[in-house]
Amino acid sequence: MAKLKYKLKNIPQNPGVYLYKNRAGEIIYVGKAKNLKKRVSSYFQKRALDPKTAALVADIRDLEYVIVSSELEAVMLENNLIKKHLPRYNVLLRDDKNWQFIKIDYEVEIPQVYAVRKVDRQGPNKYFGPYTSGLAVKNTLKLIKRVFHLCTNKKVGSRPCFQYHLGRCPGVCIGEAGLPSYRRSIGLVEQFLKNRQGPVLKQLQTEMAEAAKSRRFEKAAAARDKIFALRRIWEKQKIISPRPLSEDYLGLHRGGRAAIIKLFQVRDGRLVGQETFELKIGGPENDDEILQSFTAQYYAEATDRPKKTISLLTPPKRGNKLALLRLAEENAKDYFEKNFLGPEMTLSELKTALGLSVLPRRIECYDISNLQGTNPVGSMVVFGNGEEAKSEYRKFKIKGRTVSAEGLPKADDVGMMREMLTRRFKTDWPLPDLVVIDGGRGQLNVALRVLTAYHLRLATIGLAKRLEEIYLPGKPRPLRLPENSAALHLLQRLRDEAHRFAITFHTKRRGREQVRSRLDDIPGVGPKTKKLLLQKFGTVKTIRAASAALLAETIGPILAKRIKEAI
Repeated sequence: MAKLKYKLKNIPQNPGVYLYKNRAGEIIYVGKAKNLKKRVSSYFQKRALDPKTAALVADIRDLEYVIVSSELEAVMLENNLIKKHLPRYNVLLRDDKNWQFIKIDYEVEIPQVYAVRKVDRQGPNKYFGPYTSGLAVKNTLKLIKRVFHLCTNKKVGSRPCFQYHLGRCPGVCIGEAGLPSYRRSIGLVEQFLKNRQGPVLKQLQTEMAEAAKSRRFEKAAAARDKIFALRRIWEKQKIISPRPLSEDYLGLHRGGRAAIIKLFQVRDGRLVGQETFELKIGGPENDDEILQSFTAQYYAEATDRPKKTISLLTPPKRGNKLALLRLAEENAKDYFEKNFLGPEMTLSELKTALGLSVLPRRIECYDISNLQGTNPVGSMVVFGNGEEAKSEYRKFKIKGRTVSAEGLPKADDVGMMREMLTRRFKTDWPLPDLVVIDGGRGQLNVALRVLTAYHLRLATIGLAKRLEEIYLPGKPRPLRLPENSAALHLLQRLRDEAHRFAITFHTKRRGREQVRSRLDDIPGVGPKTKKLLLQKFGTVKTIRAASAALLAETIGPILAKRIKEAI
């Protein structure tokens, strides 16, 4: 703490970004400031703090800071550091790795249009997005292909693409249409994805007139059909203003440590799209700070930036703009109530029942599976906001072994749990708000020892299955929740999912071990031979029952004889 006090005393009054660290040296919060000294000192003044700020301050053991030349530079650096370190107390956009973009690939001879999850801003390619809905991306691509007649071949050759056979490709893949003309069509796709109706219609109308003048009536008809199709689409879009406005409306609704932002996109005065974003609030941010953090993170990735953003930071006083902002806020509230309110109440009940200091947004549960000490595995399952977060599940092959006096494998669930937890808490994965151990007092105690060894203070419980007893640190008697308790049902779901995940992994591993021990130990039987046998016969049992002559049809008489003798 002396080191922290020294830094607080000597921090400069420049604009910059500050980073708070916990006892383990992990970055737990990143913030920006016009005046570093004033902003950072405000956290440590002797005054009443709200619970979130108090929790943050209690975790701080060290700080770093970076001086910058302007507030804009501070915003950009803060956003980059948040994305890099994912601090637990910051506002974080959830599932931003699942955003999709529509890419126009200009690095191939015939430009292609498709969906991607990563943006590489180097090179000639163009990106549009992000989209939070995979269905929206799929429908947009389908519409583009139908209206603009895209080729699916990447280069010109002698074979036409599949779309050509359907009459939906102009024949650029076989030279019937020129590449310059096709690239102009791709330019129209760009304008369409930018929601620029005027340039698209103007170019199509010019193409139609020129084709008709030169008596190329099929081409003129194709341009006319595109115009009709696009006008039908645009007529369905709500007109916000007769002026060509380019604005984003950000409606915010928050509750607990979650927030929803509903984004309405207005381009050329029309409501052209909407996206929904989930945010995790870890620290002391107010509504203004949440919106500022969101805009910094979102517009760092967004390819279509409006001329103006409208939110409660800059609310309109009256008219259609105010009505649209209120509608965005209502949509955000409706999404929150449908997707978060139920889990929020359950998590609140669990927090109260266990006497936790924070709402257990991230819960990790651990289980061990083995058969008399053989093929032992461990599982870690994660629930976020009361729901399964399967992408964050982890499996562990237990490496340590305990043997009996006779030299046979022996089940040691406590030792296996110790190994799994030690390996888990060595990592830099996000820390949970609650650790649940499948087991009783023994398993709980080993978990507490591991956490202590890593200087971690995490809420931890043991859940014994027989009587659904909850073991708490320092409590002599286990806790039992009512059978109709939503909090208990959540813990049961978590424990059952950890058990299922462990059993599935153990079964697969044991099955591989059985196959390995019987086939891989036979001289001359390598991976290819084993694959052929299993594809043909399915299981080792079926291979054992097959005749040597039948095996010989697949792998030859010499290996067939050798396998029959071995199994």
